[in-house]
Amino acid sequence: MENVKRMSWFVKFLLLAAFAMVMLIVVSVVILIIYGGRYTTINAQITMIALQNVLIFIVPVVILALICWSNEKRPMMQTLWVNKAPSFRSIALAVIVYIVALPAMNWLVDWNEGLHLPQALHDLEKMLHEMEDSAQGVTSDLLTTKTWGGMLLRVLLIGVLTGMGEEFFFRAGMLGSLHFDRVKRHVAVWAVAFIFSAIHMQFFGFVPRLLMGAWFGYLMLWSGEVWTPIIAHALNNSVVVVFTFLAENKYIGDNVIETLGVPQNGQPPFLAVGSAIATVIVIWLFMRGKKNEIES
Repeated sequence: MENVKRMSWFVKFLLLAAFAMVMLIVVSVVILIIYGGRYTTINAQITMIALQNVLIFIVPVVILALICWSNEKRPMMQTLWVNKAPSFRSIALAVIVYIVALPAMNWLVDWNEGLHLPQALHDLEKMLHEMEDSAQGVTSDLLTTKTWGGMLLRVLLIGVLTGMGEEFFFRAGMLGSLHFDRVKRHVAVWAVAFIFSAIHMQFFGFVPRLLMGAWFGYLMLWSGEVWTPIIAHALNNSVVVVFTFLAENKYIGDNVIETLGVPQNGQPPFLAVGSAIATVIVIWLFMRGKKNEIES
């Protein structure tokens, strides 16, 4: 049998980063050619999101899979984690956990947004807040639309395509490389989740995004495919898009989803604590059922 030498995870990381940087340059040039000085307009931002997810996030992972197929004789579908369909159980787990964990995550988001650095780092905190406000302003402008068609377009781009692009890159690409090279599973999941959260450059949303990234990672390892975390990621993003649209157009009140679980007027976070406990129980029941299924 031919002895195939496998690439290290470090080499795969470098290749992914290099391909992503090249594609970033390509996307930037394309946007400048198409929009010129109007690259900050909504149409330009929408185009950038589409190109970013396809060219910067998905294409580098496909190229890496081609290299692995050529050098290591590993099937491309296996490298991309798309060689099996998601099971009903894994999809149900992703949806149920999203619903059950929402109050706890909202409380965590509120807590993280209220963090303050030591007084000696006041200037750094101010700069981080300005970066956060700027990013939030861009996101808010991007989500704002008056038409149902515009909302559906944003669900497809910000919900589905972004969920697919980021999960292919961070989970199938990065985490897949670590997992295949026998790095400890928990270390791999949390390391990639850290990178996933840090690359968003939003300090005051770092912790909830870190937990979300870890959850997506565990979903991929438990299910054995990347489709389940894509569904979970797309669900999270799409709910934000839909409820922002409904609130902006006065179909519902403002922040209906965002305030669920966030204590008002100094009250204890009972709902958030109950949500966190329920989330742990749901995941435990799933893992117990999965273990019993394997043993039988």
